[in-house]
Amino acid sequence: MASTYLGCEVDTNEPDSPVDRDHDSLDEEDYSNVDDHDQQPDPETHTSIFQPELTIIPLPSNLGEARCKALGLTDLMKEETVLCEGQANDALHAIRVHLGDKAVIFQDTVRSAKLQAASTRAWTRVRSVEAAVKLNARIYSKCQLQLGQLPDHNLLKKYLPLQKEHLKTSTAMADPNARGQRNTTLAWFWSLDVQGDTSGNDWMTEFYWVNWLQTKALCDRWNEEVIIVEHEMQWTINFFKHKAKQWLAHMDNAASNEMTGHACYAARQSQIYHDLAAHVADSFCKLILDIQGDIQVVR
Repeated sequence: MASTYLGCEVDTNEPDSPVDRDHDSLDEEDYSNVDDHDQQPDPETHTSIFQPELTIIPLPSNLGEARCKALGLTDLMKEETVLCEGQANDALHAIRVHLGDKAVIFQDTVRSAKLQAASTRAWTRVRSVEAAVKLNARIYSKCQLQLGQLPDHNLLKKYLPLQKEHLKTSTAMADPNARGQRNTTLAWFWSLDVQGDTSGNDWMTEFYWVNWLQTKALCDRWNEEVIIVEHEMQWTINFFKHKAKQWLAHMDNAASNEMTGHACYAARQSQIYHDLAAHVADSFCKLILDIQGDIQVVR
């Protein structure tokens, strides 16, 4: 069949390269390291028996760009790019749905289970969802790998490698008021515009609402901290100026009472605080110019 669609130049009698089965485990720490081309077929163990589960399909991404151009298969490369993009979207959609489902199971079933039988059934559902998440993670990683072998697209900037820590279940919907969530953010694939996430899943809509409110609150806190830091900069300068004026008044009082030593000490202290105010103002101005040019510091 390969010669029918890929041209007569493809050798149909060429032995198929076996798939690297070392990467088929769903317990990998990093889902981005899937590679079916790491091992070459062993001529001693490779037999002529057709083994479909160990065969690499002769897709353009597996044949290579140079060979596809030599065979005139550039159109098939573009079609495979579109198909890989669609399959990656489907896998990410399934991952998001299953992660949301896992959060709901923890909220409604696991935490409310009082009996051993109910707890066992709940954790069985959790493990079933985890298996589905790992399966779709493998599918996405394979699509992302194949996209990296196809030319003339910028999809790898959108479809990033998937790590195991990205698949952790968010507790935002299970317990929105739990401690330790003020700086937590969702993984990168939650911000992708994949349609269909909320269709037929009301809890996914709630999931997005809760995380949107958390992100907005985090952004508001950052903006508030910027304003507070700006005021603290000005308060520091004002404090040094105030201390300089205080010591200047002590100097005048000591000079009026003909206390020369006290007047010299007070003048020295006033000059120290004046220099500190000038140094701090210059340092803050340089820092603010590097961060945001429109913040003004009153000297």
